[in-house]
Amino acid sequence: MGAKGFNGCGLSEILARAEVPKGSFYHYFASKEDFGVALIERARDEYLDSLREHLTDRRRSAVGRLRSIFEDTRNECARTGPTVECLIPKLALETATLSAPVHAAVKCSYEQWSAIIAQVIREGQAAGEIDAAHDPDRLARVLVMLWEGAAVRMQIDRSIQPLDDFLAFVFDTLLRPESLPQSGPETRTRSGG
Repeated sequence: MGAKGFNGCGLSEILARAEVPKGSFYHYFASKEDFGVALIERARDEYLDSLREHLTDRRRSAVGRLRSIFEDTRNECARTGPTVECLIPKLALETATLSAPVHAAVKCSYEQWSAIIAQVIREGQAAGEIDAAHDPDRLARVLVMLWEGAAVRMQIDRSIQPLDDFLAFVFDTLLRPESLPQSGPETRTRSGG
């Protein structure tokens, strides 16, 4: 499913690849759709667990924690190549054609991802690291959308540059409080550095 998507992968193909007989499959799942929901929920839970490791480490600033989740994925793509093997983003591209339960599982995954990020944004705002004018929930949804768009563009361009562009824009411009100067080269020039 990660390679072909939900609709592009038949149940017989899944069972043959997993070396599981149909009877065993139907003992646990009522349908391919039921299996798809369980698969998405498992992928979501694994991803959210990894996010929590980054985002709950209070030894780092809120912005540092946010940056770390995106940088780790960027670094992984730099090591393995500009492809996305995550199941949920792959299925998100198919949402218009997915069944209601599978679509709901994908949507729920993105909502939970956004909710975790929104909490860290609130912490960053309270610490003065992130512009308090932003609505945390809306900003979190936008960050997720920007990241997903950068991941798609990375695959189109076959380059990690879109992920680098995301990181630069989000962390040097979008999240920067109004009172803090930008950290780009023009700032160093103006301040004499």
